[in-house]
Amino acid sequence: MNETLTQAQHAEIKLRNLILNMEIAPGERITERDIVGFIGISRTSIRTALFKLASEGLVIHKKSGWIVSPINLEEISQVCIYRKILEVAAIQETTQIVIDKNISKVENLLNSISPTSTHEQLDQIGHDFHIWIAKLSENEFIIQGTENAMMRLRRARWLENKYDHKGWDEHRQIVIALKKGKMQKTISLIENHISRTRQSLLSTLQKKQLSLRAQGAFINI
Repeated sequence: MNETLTQAQHAEIKLRNLILNMEIAPGERITERDIVGFIGISRTSIRTALFKLASEGLVIHKKSGWIVSPINLEEISQVCIYRKILEVAAIQETTQIVIDKNISKVENLLNSISPTSTHEQLDQIGHDFHIWIAKLSENEFIIQGTENAMMRLRRARWLENKYDHKGWDEHRQIVIALKKGKMQKTISLIENHISRTRQSLLSTLQKKQLSLRAQGAFINI
């Protein structure tokens, strides 16, 4: 049982990275048999991994097999707006007592970033930062909504995930404003950060659109 779980997790990590890096392109059809031959893991484990990735919106299960989910630019745009609303609400619902109690955790998180941080580590830190903001609200619906939004944006965010990305400085500015109790400034920083991120993500994906179509992939608009 544990061996099967370990194999499924290995397949999940391998497939997720291939999809996030777009080595398997949006719209590309994949079969369990092909993956078994490529990764060398049992078909049962592959199927378990694929259903997990389907829950993240990275693949779609159809009668004819599996398809890597197309990238929908309009969906990405709308999810960014949804995430901004949630994170602003989280700040509006929190208190300085909650912030002070949790601020060291996010400071340590951002301080853990270094030039040697892997792509996976940076991805996780970025994800954890925004979930941290949501958790300040102590509202399960805001937290769950933010987690869902971050999951839907993961493939797009992955493409811009770099150690020297401007977003990390914006994260730090948000933390400084929170620590000083400047709530309105924090809200303004979050709104500007997510709006800039939205434009940057859409621009990056639009630039990749032609090359992806040339590979036989497609992006929904």
